[in-house]
Amino acid sequence: MNLKNLIPGKRSRRNASVRHEGSDVSESTDTMLALQTDFNRAFEDFWRALNLPALAMSTDDLASVAAPNVDVRDTDKAVEVIAELPGMEEADFDVALAEGALTIRGTKKSEREKEESGYVLRERSFGRIERVVPLPEGLDVDSAKATFKNGVLTVTIPKTEESQAAVKHIPVQRA
Repeated sequence: MNLKNLIPGKRSRRNASVRHEGSDVSESTDTMLALQTDFNRAFEDFWRALNLPALAMSTDDLASVAAPNVDVRDTDKAVEVIAELPGMEEADFDVALAEGALTIRGTKKSEREKEESGYVLRERSFGRIERVVPLPEGLDVDSAKATFKNGVLTVTIPKTEESQAAVKHIPVQRA
């Protein structure tokens, strides 16, 4: 029995007629490509179902967008989102709160020039950054504050008094 018959996916016309004993490299390559396509489609459908703008992009769009590292800290009084944006300035990015998510978007630019031993080296790179962080309910988005220092963005969103009052701490006892 041929393993290709057990794996769902499209067969190419060329490989549909190839029936050799042993392995056929092009047949196994087509099978893996079909499997990869199926996986990509499944994950794209999953992210699209969440209705998050950055995650609903196609795979090609995601390859050109970098996602900065983010830490999310949930305290009793606020939610803090700390994003690493090295080499960027305040004018290079935008921070927005909408539809239960914090969005950080911007353009990262880097230029370097070096003259040495009779040659000149010039490097320029440009890239988009985007990160969408889902937020819990019960936040006072009108009182949100953002600070930026040494390439680190800190966004603090206080919790509403109702959500702070709803927190009940449970003491843990040793069994």
